[in-house]
Amino acid sequence: MRASEFPSPNTEGTRGIVTAQIEANRAKVVVVHNSRIYIGTILLISLGAAFISISSVLVVVSQIFPFSALTVARGMSAAQWAFGAFFFAFMCSFMWTMAKKLAFCGAKLDSSGVQFNLGSKRAPVRVFLPWDKIVAVQQQRVGNLIQFTVRTADGTYARYSSYTFLRPKKVARLIAERTGIAIQKI
Repeated sequence: MRASEFPSPNTEGTRGIVTAQIEANRAKVVVVHNSRIYIGTILLISLGAAFISISSVLVVVSQIFPFSALTVARGMSAAQWAFGAFFFAFMCSFMWTMAKKLAFCGAKLDSSGVQFNLGSKRAPVRVFLPWDKIVAVQQQRVGNLIQFTVRTADGTYARYSSYTFLRPKKVARLIAERTGIAIQKI
């Protein structure tokens, strides 16, 4: 049952039904983490980018040497290949870092609340939010990604996006179902 399908808790006669459904959802322990296949694919893309970058550097060297055959056209070609090699090396670094972060992130939803494991292995960020303190689940579009924020009454929050979870809205829906709060679009 999704949060949007819940009857209003203030409607006469439904208060017990809504509370019972939320309690039944909270009783199930759900652990959300990213797919190992997804993370492996990102790591393979990163290794592919490293291979292309190294190959591009070799093409640059073959374009420049011997110096006696260097012309303006070969120099421009070498510059273009060097430009490509730089950006593939940058892509390799970015994808490798992203895969390492995705491998660590997760959320555990149990009867007491939600435990987020964010950050990285070297700098972990663990945030626990009890169910009775969660007041809002917010969705916000930031640049090219959708970011979710789970806020509590005391000001504690957990913020995650598609760079944290493969399906961030699934995590938000699970939390919304267990709290009885609709996802707010900002």
